[in-house]
Amino acid sequence: MNNTWRKFDATLDLPVLLDYFGFVLQRKTNTFIGYNMGKEHYIVIKTDLGYRYYRPSEPQTKGTSFDFILERLSRTDAEARTGLWTKIEDFYVQLEKKPEFLLNNASKNSLELVDIGFNHFELFAEELTLRPKSIAGIGSDIFQDRIYENPEGRLYFPYRNLANTVTGYAMDKDGKLSLIAESDISKSVWFSKVPDTIKHLVVLRNPMEAMAFHRRFQLEDVVYLTLSDINYETSKLLVQILKRTKLKKMVLSFTGSSKIEGYIHDLMLISYINDSRFLFRVAQDHLAIRFDPEGQKPLAKLHNEVIKYNGSLTKEYIKYNKVPDQSLLNRKSIVLTREKQWVSCRIPFEVNALRYFLWSYYRNYMDRTIEIVKPVHANWTLEFAANGVYSGTGMLKAFKMAV
Repeated sequence: MNNTWRKFDATLDLPVLLDYFGFVLQRKTNTFIGYNMGKEHYIVIKTDLGYRYYRPSEPQTKGTSFDFILERLSRTDAEARTGLWTKIEDFYVQLEKKPEFLLNNASKNSLELVDIGFNHFELFAEELTLRPKSIAGIGSDIFQDRIYENPEGRLYFPYRNLANTVTGYAMDKDGKLSLIAESDISKSVWFSKVPDTIKHLVVLRNPMEAMAFHRRFQLEDVVYLTLSDINYETSKLLVQILKRTKLKKMVLSFTGSSKIEGYIHDLMLISYINDSRFLFRVAQDHLAIRFDPEGQKPLAKLHNEVIKYNGSLTKEYIKYNKVPDQSLLNRKSIVLTREKQWVSCRIPFEVNALRYFLWSYYRNYMDRTIEIVKPVHANWTLEFAANGVYSGTGMLKAFKMAV
């Protein structure tokens, strides 16, 4: 064994170690113990190989006592510039002198043995008395085993990571999602059943919007996917799924309680998809964006469209005021400036400005990857409630984002 410290994995009491490092016991069952400290959560289980732990965002990855000690000591300040391996050796020397850290027959943290592939989230359906939700309507079988309900009729949605492992459930609470117990969807998505042939990948904000979108358009050969947590991990997961579907484009239709919220979510996702080429920051009264111009041609087109927008803003103002207030107009205009290899953009918190910039940017830079469609109302739930099943021609094209 190259690692002399791993030999202790079979003898150390992992729950005692978590207690020692300040983790708080949240709940204990016959098969697992849940701990947390701040935003960090761990699930401890007992297997034939000894104690193991996993993070709720990655139940497929099991760690040992050594992995836990390595992780914690890597974050601990060292005195006199002590090296990492010296810190670990010193810690193990101390452990050997403390019998309370070693397993014994009287261990207070005894658990039932489970398989190394154990994932407590897979027990949630039984624990919460959930049953698959039956959805009426054409093609609604795509939600089979993707939507559950409890005896009171409340809806629950399982989220999965890129390894297709369940990382928890989100519950519909008055139109918003609420996480259950230790659920972690920071690296996960909810998605509908995958058909044999995929013609559409539609990305939305939450599963309730996916259901409303499907009722509205009743698409065939579609996969609905929701990013309730827009971050680096979920955006990269989305790109991986797009590649697996072998589709050229995904349909992006983020919404919120207002249209401006949906536009901000769109821009946030673009910032993660484009990674270091599109930086996004929310200031007090505007959005600050920096992006790579990626050549003169797309930038020139975007610049011309921004000039056009600002010109129309001034023209509309003069309709009601003979003399333009340049200070006010500047505050509500879109401002583009060149900074060496970057382009900086200031977008006021105004629905038309956000919509116009989003439309211009995605049309000139991301048209090969994304198609943005938007409801007439603030979100698809309100859209379906107001207008029912779409009966016109052009389907999604009729709702393609335009200005």
